[in-house]
Amino acid sequence: MEREEGKYNPILIETQPGSYAMFLPPDMACIKTFRKSLRQSLEANDFKNEDIVQIELAADEAITNSISANVTSNSEETIICRWLIRDMKITLFILDYGSGFKKNPVNDIPEDETNPNSMKGYLDKVKSHQASKPDCLPFNGIKMGHKNIGKGLKIIYSLMDSVKILFHSNGVVVDSPDESNVSGSIVELEYDVKKRASA
Repeated sequence: MEREEGKYNPILIETQPGSYAMFLPPDMACIKTFRKSLRQSLEANDFKNEDIVQIELAADEAITNSISANVTSNSEETIICRWLIRDMKITLFILDYGSGFKKNPVNDIPEDETNPNSMKGYLDKVKSHQASKPDCLPFNGIKMGHKNIGKGLKIIYSLMDSVKILFHSNGVVVDSPDESNVSGSIVELEYDVKKRASA
């Protein structure tokens, strides 16, 4: 990772038209650079602004989750973002070295506990969820307060056509790991403009 004047500079590689890779340190300052590169690649492939905004928001949330996972696991490993654009469809992969997502990331609260009986019960659930999240995330290498409220995955699922979460450990990728042996997550996001137009 290049470093200049206290800032991390993500590296973008375009291996061929429509095929991109970006290597990001686990630092929130990199999201702006990633977003700019993602937008430019989508504009170059004729995506409309309303589609780009949805893709950017989902990608921002996914990368924030990856940075948070790395920080929680005390990992300074590079986050790898790889995206392919073909025929008005983008597939984005984000690989981190955090502790990985839970097996059921959309519903991390058990079914019988999703509707607390009182405002106090609801606030207790929010506090409990927050306790497992880092209070600070790095921004240009300095730990800054961050409100990581855990709604990122629900936002991602609502914006994208397909969301898959895989796990990696010791060079092996699986969809249902032994949670004690997870090295990190691979999130796969798809957004298909033609599919949406025909729906």
